[in-house]
Amino acid sequence: MDDFIDRSDELHIEILSLLEGVQAFTGIRFEVALVACGMALEHALSLRLLVRTSCYTTALSLMRLQYEALTRGVWLLYGATDLQVETLASPLTLETEKSAKKMPMFKDMLDQIVKTAPPQASRMLMGFKDVNYHAMNSYVHSGIHPLRRHVEGYPAGLIEDVLRNSNGLNVMTLQLGVVLTGVQRYAGAVKAIQEKYHQILPGLISPLN
Repeated sequence: MDDFIDRSDELHIEILSLLEGVQAFTGIRFEVALVACGMALEHALSLRLLVRTSCYTTALSLMRLQYEALTRGVWLLYGATDLQVETLASPLTLETEKSAKKMPMFKDMLDQIVKTAPPQASRMLMGFKDVNYHAMNSYVHSGIHPLRRHVEGYPAGLIEDVLRNSNGLNVMTLQLGVVLTGVQRYAGAVKAIQEKYHQILPGLISPLN
Protein backbone atom coordinates (compact mmCIF):
# COMPACT_ATOMS: atom_id res chain seq x y z
CA MET A 1 0.00 0.00 0.00
CA ASP A 2 2.84 2.43 0.79
CA ASP A 3 4.30 1.90 -2.68
CA PHE A 4 0.90 2.63 -4.23
CA ILE A 5 0.55 5.85 -2.24
CA ASP A 6 4.11 6.88 -3.11
CA ARG A 7 3.39 6.39 -6.78
CA SER A 8 0.16 8.36 -6.41
CA ASP A 9 2.16 11.18 -4.83
CA GLU A 10 4.50 11.14 -7.84
CA LEU A 11 1.51 11.51 -10.15
CA HIS A 12 0.20 14.40 -8.08
CA ILE A 13 3.57 16.16 -8.11
CA GLU A 14 3.83 15.81 -11.88
CA ILE A 15 0.35 17.28 -12.33
CA LEU A 16 1.24 20.20 -10.05
CA SER A 17 4.47 20.79 -11.97
CA LEU A 18 2.44 21.26 -15.14
CA LEU A 19 -0.19 23.55 -13.62
CA GLU A 20 1.77 25.45 -10.98
CA GLY A 21 2.20 29.10 -11.85
CA VAL A 22 0.37 28.77 -15.15
CA GLN A 23 -2.10 31.54 -15.86
CA ALA A 24 -5.64 30.76 -16.92
CA PHE A 25 -6.77 31.76 -20.37
CA THR A 26 -8.02 35.36 -20.46
CA GLY A 27 -11.38 35.77 -18.72
CA ILE A 28 -12.81 35.45 -15.22
CA ARG A 29 -14.65 32.23 -16.14
CA PHE A 30 -11.35 30.48 -16.81
CA GLU A 31 -9.73 31.89 -13.67
CA VAL A 32 -12.48 30.77 -11.31
CA ALA A 33 -12.67 27.32 -12.89
CA LEU A 34 -8.90 26.95 -12.39
CA VAL A 35 -9.38 27.76 -8.69
CA ALA A 36 -11.83 24.85 -8.51
CA CYS A 37 -9.13 22.62 -10.03
CA GLY A 38 -6.77 23.66 -7.26
CA MET A 39 -9.39 22.75 -4.67
CA ALA A 40 -9.88 19.31 -6.22
CA LEU A 41 -6.14 18.64 -6.14
CA GLU A 42 -5.94 19.74 -2.50
CA HIS A 43 -8.74 17.34 -1.56
CA ALA A 44 -6.85 14.52 -3.30
CA LEU A 45 -3.67 15.31 -1.38
CA SER A 46 -5.60 15.40 1.89
CA LEU A 47 -7.21 12.05 1.08
CA ARG A 48 -3.81 10.38 0.68
CA LEU A 49 -2.43 11.98 3.84
CA LEU A 50 -5.37 10.55 5.79
CA VAL A 51 -4.89 7.11 4.24
CA ARG A 52 -1.26 7.18 5.37
CA THR A 53 -2.43 7.70 8.95
CA SER A 54 -5.18 5.03 8.66
CA CYS A 55 -7.95 7.63 9.01
CA TYR A 56 -9.93 5.79 6.35
CA THR A 57 -13.43 6.99 7.22
CA THR A 58 -12.50 10.63 6.80
CA ALA A 59 -10.31 9.86 3.80
CA LEU A 60 -13.16 8.27 1.90
CA SER A 61 -15.41 11.20 2.76
CA LEU A 62 -13.02 13.46 0.87
CA MET A 63 -13.70 11.60 -2.37
CA ARG A 64 -17.00 13.44 -2.72
CA LEU A 65 -15.34 16.81 -2.07
CA GLN A 66 -12.73 16.08 -4.73
CA TYR A 67 -15.37 14.97 -7.22
CA GLU A 68 -17.65 17.94 -6.58
CA ALA A 69 -14.80 20.47 -6.85
CA LEU A 70 -13.87 19.04 -10.24
CA THR A 71 -17.51 19.05 -11.32
CA ARG A 72 -17.86 22.67 -10.19
CA GLY A 73 -14.86 23.57 -12.35
CA VAL A 74 -16.38 21.91 -15.42
CA TRP A 75 -19.71 23.62 -14.75
CA LEU A 76 -18.05 27.02 -14.34
CA LEU A 77 -16.38 26.63 -17.72
CA TYR A 78 -19.26 25.21 -19.72
CA GLY A 79 -22.56 25.61 -17.88
CA ALA A 80 -22.59 28.65 -15.59
CA THR A 81 -24.08 31.97 -16.67
CA ASP A 82 -21.90 35.08 -16.68
CA LEU A 83 -23.75 36.33 -13.59
CA GLN A 84 -23.13 33.07 -11.72
CA VAL A 85 -19.43 33.21 -12.60
CA GLU A 86 -19.20 36.84 -11.47
CA THR A 87 -20.92 35.97 -8.18
CA LEU A 88 -18.50 33.16 -7.38
CA ALA A 89 -15.54 35.34 -8.37
CA SER A 90 -16.59 38.20 -6.09
CA PRO A 91 -15.08 38.90 -2.65
CA LEU A 92 -16.81 37.01 0.14
CA THR A 93 -19.41 39.24 1.79
CA LEU A 94 -22.83 38.67 3.33
CA GLU A 95 -24.39 39.84 0.06
CA THR A 96 -22.35 37.55 -2.20
CA GLU A 97 -22.87 34.66 0.22
CA LYS A 98 -26.62 35.19 -0.11
CA SER A 99 -26.37 35.31 -3.90
CA ALA A 100 -24.25 32.15 -3.96
CA LYS A 101 -27.01 30.26 -2.15
CA LYS A 102 -29.09 30.63 -5.31
CA MET A 103 -26.62 28.59 -7.36
CA PRO A 104 -27.92 25.37 -8.94
CA MET A 105 -27.91 22.25 -6.83
CA PHE A 106 -25.32 19.62 -7.71
CA LYS A 107 -27.74 17.54 -9.81
CA ASP A 108 -28.74 20.63 -11.78
CA MET A 109 -25.09 21.46 -12.43
CA LEU A 110 -24.53 17.98 -13.80
CA ASP A 111 -27.60 18.29 -16.01
CA GLN A 112 -26.24 21.54 -17.43
CA ILE A 113 -22.84 19.93 -17.99
CA VAL A 114 -24.44 17.10 -19.97
CA LYS A 115 -26.14 19.69 -22.20
CA THR A 116 -23.22 22.08 -22.68
CA ALA A 117 -19.85 20.37 -22.04
CA PRO A 118 -17.93 18.16 -24.48
CA PRO A 119 -19.36 14.60 -24.41
CA GLN A 120 -16.17 13.07 -23.00
CA ALA A 121 -16.21 15.36 -19.95
CA SER A 122 -19.86 14.72 -19.18
CA ARG A 123 -19.49 10.94 -19.70
CA MET A 124 -16.60 10.72 -17.24
CA LEU A 125 -18.34 12.76 -14.57
CA MET A 126 -21.64 10.94 -14.95
CA GLY A 127 -19.92 7.55 -15.02
CA PHE A 128 -18.18 8.31 -11.73
CA LYS A 129 -21.42 9.51 -10.17
CA ASP A 130 -23.42 6.48 -11.30
CA VAL A 131 -20.95 4.10 -9.65
CA ASN A 132 -20.01 5.95 -6.47
CA TYR A 133 -22.39 8.74 -5.52
CA HIS A 134 -24.59 6.80 -3.08
CA ALA A 135 -21.55 5.55 -1.19
CA MET A 136 -19.95 9.00 -1.21
CA ASN A 137 -23.13 10.47 0.27
CA SER A 138 -23.14 7.74 2.89
CA TYR A 139 -19.63 8.68 4.02
CA VAL A 140 -20.38 12.41 4.13
CA HIS A 141 -23.59 11.86 6.13
CA SER A 142 -22.28 9.10 8.44
CA GLY A 143 -24.52 6.48 6.85
CA ILE A 144 -24.32 2.70 6.69
CA HIS A 145 -21.07 2.55 4.70
CA PRO A 146 -18.84 4.35 7.22
CA LEU A 147 -20.70 2.95 10.24
CA ARG A 148 -20.07 -0.65 9.16
CA ARG A 149 -16.55 -0.10 7.80
CA HIS A 150 -15.49 1.73 10.94
CA VAL A 151 -16.49 -1.33 12.96
CA GLU A 152 -15.54 -4.13 10.57
CA GLY A 153 -12.44 -2.58 9.01
CA TYR A 154 -11.42 -1.39 5.56
CA PRO A 155 -10.16 -4.07 3.14
CA ALA A 156 -6.90 -3.21 1.43
CA GLY A 157 -8.57 -3.66 -1.94
CA LEU A 158 -11.15 -1.01 -1.13
CA ILE A 159 -8.50 1.51 -0.11
CA GLU A 160 -6.54 0.80 -3.29
CA ASP A 161 -9.68 1.33 -5.38
CA VAL A 162 -10.28 4.65 -3.62
CA LEU A 163 -6.74 5.76 -4.41
CA ARG A 164 -7.14 4.68 -8.04
CA ASN A 165 -10.37 6.62 -8.37
CA SER A 166 -8.85 9.68 -6.72
CA ASN A 167 -5.90 9.45 -9.12
CA GLY A 168 -8.35 9.22 -11.99
CA LEU A 169 -10.11 12.37 -10.80
CA ASN A 170 -6.70 14.06 -10.61
CA VAL A 171 -6.01 13.23 -14.25
CA MET A 172 -9.45 14.57 -15.16
CA THR A 173 -8.57 17.73 -13.24
CA LEU A 174 -5.37 18.00 -15.25
CA GLN A 175 -7.40 17.64 -18.45
CA LEU A 176 -9.62 20.52 -17.36
CA GLY A 177 -6.60 22.56 -16.28
CA VAL A 178 -5.00 22.13 -19.69
CA VAL A 179 -8.17 23.42 -21.36
CA LEU A 180 -8.28 26.38 -18.98
CA THR A 181 -4.71 27.45 -19.70
CA GLY A 182 -5.05 27.36 -23.47
CA VAL A 183 -1.35 26.43 -23.69
CA GLN A 184 -0.68 24.34 -26.78
CA ARG A 185 2.47 22.68 -25.44
CA TYR A 186 0.32 20.73 -22.99
CA ALA A 187 -1.58 19.02 -25.81
CA GLY A 188 0.10 15.63 -25.31
CA ALA A 189 0.74 15.93 -21.57
CA VAL A 190 -2.42 14.20 -20.41
CA LYS A 191 -1.97 11.16 -22.63
CA ALA A 192 1.70 10.86 -21.62
CA ILE A 193 0.79 10.92 -17.93
CA GLN A 194 -1.99 8.37 -18.44
CA GLU A 195 0.48 6.00 -20.07
CA LYS A 196 3.18 6.60 -17.47
CA TYR A 197 0.88 6.02 -14.50
CA HIS A 198 -1.59 3.52 -15.96
CA GLN A 199 -0.88 1.01 -13.18
CA ILE A 200 -2.36 3.31 -10.54
CA LEU A 201 -5.25 4.64 -12.61
CA PRO A 202 -8.69 3.06 -12.89
CA GLY A 203 -9.62 1.07 -15.93
CA LEU A 204 -13.28 1.08 -15.07
CA ILE A 205 -14.35 3.16 -12.08
CA SER A 206 -14.51 0.90 -9.01
CA PRO A 207 -17.38 1.32 -6.53
CA LEU A 208 -16.71 2.36 -2.93
CA ASN A 209 -18.10 -0.74 -1.27
